[in-house]
Amino acid sequence: MTTGGHTTRFGKYELQERLGAGGMAVVHRARYTVAEGVSRSVVIKRVRDPYAQDPGFVQMFLNEARISMGLSHGNIVQVFDFGQEAGEYFLAMEWVDGQPLSKVLKRLKLKGMAHLPAPLAVQLMVEVCKGLHHAHTRRDEEGRSLGLVHRDVSPDNVLVSYEGEVKLTDFGIAKAQWAGRQDTDAGVVRGKFLYLSPEQTRAEALDARSDVYTAGVVLFELLTGRRPAEGDQASVMERIATGDLTPPHAYVPDLDHSLGAVVSRALALRRDDRFTSAEDFQRALAEWLAYRAPLFPASTLRHLMGWLFEEELKLAGQPPRIPESFLRQAAVWTGEGGPAGMDEPERASAVHRAHAEAFPEEHVPGALVGGSPAADMGAGVPGWVWAAVIAAAVVFFVGRAVMPDMSEPRSRKLQVVSVPPGAEVRWDGKQVGMTPTVLNVASGEDSHQLELRFVGYQPWATTVSQAAVPERVQVSLERLPPPAPPPEPVVDARVKDKESQAEGAPRKRSAASARGESREASDWMARSPDAGAAYTLGQEMLAAGSAMQAGEKFWKCLELKETAAECHLGLGRVGVMTDRDSMAREGYQRYLELRPRGVAATEARKYLHAKTAR
Repeated sequence: MTTGGHTTRFGKYELQERLGAGGMAVVHRARYTVAEGVSRSVVIKRVRDPYAQDPGFVQMFLNEARISMGLSHGNIVQVFDFGQEAGEYFLAMEWVDGQPLSKVLKRLKLKGMAHLPAPLAVQLMVEVCKGLHHAHTRRDEEGRSLGLVHRDVSPDNVLVSYEGEVKLTDFGIAKAQWAGRQDTDAGVVRGKFLYLSPEQTRAEALDARSDVYTAGVVLFELLTGRRPAEGDQASVMERIATGDLTPPHAYVPDLDHSLGAVVSRALALRRDDRFTSAEDFQRALAEWLAYRAPLFPASTLRHLMGWLFEEELKLAGQPPRIPESFLRQAAVWTGEGGPAGMDEPERASAVHRAHAEAFPEEHVPGALVGGSPAADMGAGVPGWVWAAVIAAAVVFFVGRAVMPDMSEPRSRKLQVVSVPPGAEVRWDGKQVGMTPTVLNVASGEDSHQLELRFVGYQPWATTVSQAAVPERVQVSLERLPPPAPPPEPVVDARVKDKESQAEGAPRKRSAASARGESREASDWMARSPDAGAAYTLGQEMLAAGSAMQAGEKFWKCLELKETAAECHLGLGRVGVMTDRDSMAREGYQRYLELRPRGVAATEARKYLHAKTAR
């Protein structure tokens, strides 16, 4: 732990800053010195009491620690040491310089994006599935399957590095909790009930398909910003157990249908109806990427992390290099840079729309067909029959390749490229993709309108004749001149201050006045010091004008103490500062529910009344 630049010795490790604390462990960043001048950053997870005093739990913890050390894969956080120090059991793990996926999702919303674009979400989940498959297929020295199941796949346990690496963490700890006594199991369910599989809700024996389901829940959340079952714990667990899930298209109507089918199969109620393994799930996702977004840059996740956490990286002395093309793309994703309306389904769908119709032909990933009854129709057919069928198919397709098909109109491929890339492509007024992309144009005599649009650039259009389709259209878009700034109105300072108070919270408040805003806060801050620390930091960031970082601290506060009224108030003020009406209204309403006579109640009521009157 770090206090005024000092570190605490913990065996051969030097504990630095405390990264977090849960019900059973405290996590620190630490430094391990291999030799003089040679050291590396690590993560130390120390087991808390009363778990450290439970012999049964300790034995399970050590067994699972040994298993975790046997997992060596680029998509799994490496565990390389465990043991006991000063009476405390600990794990030493790989340090991932990045953020948990849960924090990535929160920062996205602060940036004005309700969720990830589909290719990026799929790309990320492919990496998660790779790590899961490695763990599921581990064997002992005698070749016997270890039967590992993660049991806790959730955004908290997926780490994304600033370089765009994706790593799954907390294998051993998760299984140790589930293998323990009933009170331990209850602790796990209480924290992650939104990500349970149906068999977990019934306390049945688990296999790899349980992780396939929970990975499907995470993909659902990446694609929609929501979860397939939401609400209180009892209702959510009942919906999961009965398969009463909200389909992804209810939240994102423009989500590609073949991708929706992949998600639905991962979330099938019966295990036999799901993908048989994480590798099968990965294969279906990779096939979707290959057909529906083949030109999506692999570096996008790295640029996204730099864009989302630019301030943190600058403070750490690692300013990210974010290409201008990505910034333009991000402006399209956020609705031309504005966050307003991000909670509406049509705005959520706009994030996907750029890729949903990039390839007009329908394609169903082969992995979806492989598990269907049709796949079993060939069982027991003699080999010579299949040979004859294959030979006939070869003759048929070769004949089609050699002889022109007079019954169907031909089509030609038109490659559309722009400088900069990422422009919206419209065909006869309908959005069909983003540059670079390939369009299929049927032969004929008709003419069509091809348009390119990009935020901050002059729209471009041309006419394409079906009788003479070019192989390639490459366009250098012209940048629009910057708009002139609006004139600054001359307003008396006292009137301006009164108007700002009528509209909502003041833009800036001193940290001292914010901390002293409510005496009632001292009680819950004393009972939940970690939540209190997050609240205090949020107030200081709010006073400094760093609204997004302040919002993250208030969210963290509410994760630790959901009834912290002052943190709801802070989110309301963040919403006002960033023009996010839904966030402001929800924050102020929740504050009034908890503090109807609080010192900021008048401020909250004025804002809500002004919005209702409009």
